[in-house]
Amino acid sequence: MVITELYIKNFGKFSERHFYFHDGVQVVSGENEFGKTTLHAFIRAMLFGLERGRGRAAAKDEYSRYEPWENPGHYAGVMRFVCGGRHFRLERSFSRLVKRASLVCEDDGEELSVEHGDLDMLLGGMTPELFDSTVSVGQMKAEPGQELFRALENYAANYFETGGGEYDLSAALRTLKDKRKALSKELEKEEAELEAEREKLRQECRYLERDMERLRGEYEERQSELEREDAEAGQEDSSAGRTEQTAGKRAGSLMLGGAAGIGVGALGFLWSRVISRLTGGLALSASAAPVEIIACLAGAAGLVLLIAGLLMRRRGAAGRSGKREADPASGRTAADPQERARRLGWEMERIRSEWKDKELRRDNLREQYGEMEESAGTVRLKERIRAVALAEEELEKAARATGESMERRAGHRASEIFAGITGGRSLSLAPDGTKEIAVWDGSRRIPARALSRGTLEQIYFAVRMAAAEILLEEPMPVILDDVFAFYDDKRLESVLKWLSGQKKQVIIFTCHRREEEIINAFTRERV
Repeated sequence: MVITELYIKNFGKFSERHFYFHDGVQVVSGENEFGKTTLHAFIRAMLFGLERGRGRAAAKDEYSRYEPWENPGHYAGVMRFVCGGRHFRLERSFSRLVKRASLVCEDDGEELSVEHGDLDMLLGGMTPELFDSTVSVGQMKAEPGQELFRALENYAANYFETGGGEYDLSAALRTLKDKRKALSKELEKEEAELEAEREKLRQECRYLERDMERLRGEYEERQSELEREDAEAGQEDSSAGRTEQTAGKRAGSLMLGGAAGIGVGALGFLWSRVISRLTGGLALSASAAPVEIIACLAGAAGLVLLIAGLLMRRRGAAGRSGKREADPASGRTAADPQERARRLGWEMERIRSEWKDKELRRDNLREQYGEMEESAGTVRLKERIRAVALAEEELEKAARATGESMERRAGHRASEIFAGITGGRSLSLAPDGTKEIAVWDGSRRIPARALSRGTLEQIYFAVRMAAAEILLEEPMPVILDDVFAFYDDKRLESVLKWLSGQKKQVIIFTCHRREEEIINAFTRERV
């Protein structure tokens, strides 16, 4: 790819400006604030678009930085370039109201679609991040970012698996991770539903066990009450028996005394009659009268005692009969204890039957809980999660293995470039285990940050150019924006000489004249 023209309608400080470029190395020089960085940003915006940030970040993003104060509706530009021997015209509008992009092949007038990836195809799938880590070097940004190492791993693994670099390993890994997360969420939902069903069974079992405990308490209470009733009934029967026995004895004694009194009275009366006859007169003799009186009294007393004994015996019989009908002391019938005992027995039987029903229901629930296993859907989900995790692990393992190989390849090429721009200095370059660039001087590994700034800049440059050769399918213009500030004249001459020998477009933005002078000297030598 070779950029031939930039037409800036409105972008940053430029308005209605044309800039023309050619193949090979060229220098755009100007003092500070000339707009070199603006031109660099415009090229990037034309290739990849320019999106406005959100929230507070929008006030300091690239979009706001280069948005024109006047005529913001004409925030736009045009780029002409050659790719694959064909000439293209790319036009973009960055305006917030009218954001559009068009791509036309000027050789035949064919209109291509930026939206559907035609421009990405011409760029060889290069991303903005990869552009910034390889061929595009801004001020004080010579060090490549971690995106470069991820791209090397990605390219290596893709090449190993498919024979080419057209697939995005990072995207595949992200897809697998997203899929695993989605499956895990679905599994959590399934397990939550299963746990909810189990908790429902556990809760029902707890309710049944509480009811069974309550019934057990009621049964024990009724049993105690029945035992208490039996004890009280036994005590009442014993007391009544003793009372009736005492009353019977008293009634018998009275009746016996009464009979004896009546007998004594009768005998006394007969004796008085005998005495009267013996005295020979009808009139009651003086000696018979007292006997007859005593006999009458004894008979009367005996009759009274007999009647009292009979009445007492009858009262005792009436009392026993009355106890069956009414207990004057308690107001209960004599049949109450038996009735209460029967009722307590019925209640205890009802409680026992209800307890058995609940026990059976609880045992059935426990059996159902024990048989409640994971559904077939849950088992399949777990299998799919394991499969995705295994695929993710294997893909990462392959990426690491082949990525290390690719890093060695890039390190070897970077070492060659480093030797070319340093006059043959032999340093072996390779990223270390933490993805930080280090150099090998033949006896030890030295972190790049421990070297001088000038050497460090040369190393970063070599790594970027090596990665660009490996990762970019289409040769892209190398854009260097004031990157040689730490280069002395010798280092600068070496790197410019190397760039001049490459068959690619190089655009150097600088505020010094020495780059242009060196390039002109190379040109005169060739002529």
